[in-house]
Amino acid sequence: MGTSNKPKNDFGITDNVNLLLSKIDKSKESVLNIYTNAYSLYKLENLDNFSTIILAYQDSKEAQKATADAIIGAVAVSGTLPVSAGQFMEGDGLKIDKTIRIRRNVSPFELGLNTEDLKDIDKIALNGIKEKAYPGCRVLAIKEGNIIVDRSYGYQTYEKKKKVTSETVYDLASITKIASTTLSLLQLTDQNKFDPNYNLCDYMPEIADTSAYFNMNLKEMLSHTAGLKPWIPFYDYTLVNKIPSNKYYRTFPKDGYSKVADKLYIDHSYADSMYCKILTNPLRDKRNYKYSDLGYYLIYKMFPSMTESSLENYVTDNFYNPLGLKTIGYHPLKRINKNNIAPTENDRIFRNQVVRGYVHDPGAAMLGGACGHAGLFSDGYDIATIMQLFLNGGNYAGEQFFNNTTFDFYNTAHFAKDKNRRGVGFDKPVMNPDSGPACNSASASSFGHSGFTGTLVWADPEKDLVYVFLSNRVYPNAGNRKLLKMNIRTDIQQVLYDAIDKAEQRNS
Repeated sequence: MGTSNKPKNDFGITDNVNLLLSKIDKSKESVLNIYTNAYSLYKLENLDNFSTIILAYQDSKEAQKATADAIIGAVAVSGTLPVSAGQFMEGDGLKIDKTIRIRRNVSPFELGLNTEDLKDIDKIALNGIKEKAYPGCRVLAIKEGNIIVDRSYGYQTYEKKKKVTSETVYDLASITKIASTTLSLLQLTDQNKFDPNYNLCDYMPEIADTSAYFNMNLKEMLSHTAGLKPWIPFYDYTLVNKIPSNKYYRTFPKDGYSKVADKLYIDHSYADSMYCKILTNPLRDKRNYKYSDLGYYLIYKMFPSMTESSLENYVTDNFYNPLGLKTIGYHPLKRINKNNIAPTENDRIFRNQVVRGYVHDPGAAMLGGACGHAGLFSDGYDIATIMQLFLNGGNYAGEQFFNNTTFDFYNTAHFAKDKNRRGVGFDKPVMNPDSGPACNSASASSFGHSGFTGTLVWADPEKDLVYVFLSNRVYPNAGNRKLLKMNIRTDIQQVLYDAIDKAEQRNS
């Protein structure tokens, strides 16, 4: 408002300023930021209209950034008035010790990190583009609630028509398992609507008691040790001469059909056939660890009976919207400009088109774009917020979404003695060097998940660290496995750990 630090100019406070302040609705919570001298409080009127007043002393970009961080709870606040002014006395002020939201635009130096120690992130990420492991990627890291790395590299496609930015949204693929399904189950467990110690028949009574699936334990199923086959190529049963059959599909909208991709709609009723194929698919003889999507189809089917809502609506209403997240969710084309969504595969075996804004996973696509194992899209910031929520034991922005003890149960590798590293939903590090989903320095308490499309999210309580890597490595061909062979995701993660270790050594 054109403030000034000069008393002779009344600190830049005019009659119009006070007229504006008089029109603030006192019944609503409002914050007044004052970017000038504390003595300006003598000149300002109608201050009782505000629930909070922040005195920033000077009108600068740094001050504006600091007040914005204070308002959203991204920084601790401990300031008090150095003088008495107006209705306020010397020493008046608030002290807020704990931050409640992620803080952006933080210099690593503030946390004792040397930016030189982080430079290899650029080298590794750019080399991945050079070697065509992916056309572009996003790397984001949060240390102690502060974003210390947030970088975008390359383009959405190799044609280099649109650069990757902080607004680029990616298909998260199997990260859906934790950022939607597990996230929701944590809350439902607290509400006694779901118990991972129960069996499948307790939530799907329609299963025949003669079925091998009837007494399938949910904890084992979510930990990939229940004997399920890895996946079923559902789409293959609906093709004739490698073309979607008109027995199941339409090329135009029609009641009773769900959109699979551009100009491709599937009969809703085919979902019943998909679940029948799962429940009649023989279990493996060995009940050892075998990663599988199929259990997450079944969890998805349970949701309406547990919550009177679909999974996609439940997780949006109970997490994404309350957290103020704008990009994360299913069906991104309903809320996001298509140009901001990185395309995935040029699908030549099912949809016969470049898949963009529709879920890459064909099974989830055939269910209308959403399932428990795939379907979630997000930018880097929103999925990082979900990981920070996990790291905080269910607390974010002053709200407790689920209990820390419940999270600890889900984050435990209950079948480690059977050489199964997985928690309930969460992936865990492998303690054998160079052989797991996370880098060698990740602690045993760390957790996360990777995605087939070229994504990885990981959080480590011991380092108070969140790491996000997003890419569309499947463009244009899902057979491109260079991202995996080059260890790009874990190598970047290792750079973060090494930089943090160096900072700790300097401060010790």
